[in-house]
Amino acid sequence: MNAGKLVFLVILLCSLISPSWVYGADPVGGVAEMFELVDENVEDGSILCMTNAGVILCNNEYDTTMYGVFVSEPAVVMENSSLSDAKPVITSGKAYVKVNNQRGEIKRGSFITSSSQPGVGQVAVKSGNALGVALEDLVTVDSSGSGKVLVLIDIRPALVSKTARGNLLETLKEGLLAPTLTPLASLRYLLAIIVAIMAFGLGFVYFGRVAREGVEALGRNPLAGRAIQMSVLMNLLLTLAIMVGGLVLAYIILII
Repeated sequence: MNAGKLVFLVILLCSLISPSWVYGADPVGGVAEMFELVDENVEDGSILCMTNAGVILCNNEYDTTMYGVFVSEPAVVMENSSLSDAKPVITSGKAYVKVNNQRGEIKRGSFITSSSQPGVGQVAVKSGNALGVALEDLVTVDSSGSGKVLVLIDIRPALVSKTARGNLLETLKEGLLAPTLTPLASLRYLLAIIVAIMAFGLGFVYFGRVAREGVEALGRNPLAGRAIQMSVLMNLLLTLAIMVGGLVLAYIILII
């Protein structure tokens, strides 16, 4: 069998194997998978969650089971012939998403997350699980304050709080939910918490030891007080650097 016939047979075999690829007429951006949805009143742009009961409309803020968005005309669909009544769900890429302005105005660059309104997103005003980032302002809304906005879908934890204290508390809160998340998300949260705790623990232990030694040295040699104080100050700065480095590393673990 020559090479030409072999290539032809391989292409023919791939075309017969499910799932197959179907290209939409009006591309939005991204690859959609076919899923059977539990809810019947799913509309284009609805945010969906993957639960034990199946794929449903998300109805909780910052839902940790967020999976994707139903798009009626995705750019590419990976079909599954074994599913009889399936609909395309995009998990990454660009899509128009149903949103409301209940938590505030949605601007370009805002993090979008799920809301208490089934299938509808909102602007994220605190750290938590996010659907993605808005690529445009929400301009047109209906009487209920809802509309659609183009979103770059990338489901992951987002740090939104303006203060380090707020970010740390939200990270710890999300970390307590780790057993209910996917294995990869759980690992990220747990590693981030462990790194942050270790950084603060090492920082306090190191500074406590240096401060004690500084006091003892000052008692033995009062004339060298200024040099000892400078040494303690430098070690304090080093301690702060260790803590900040731990927080930065924890943040990197969360966003990768």
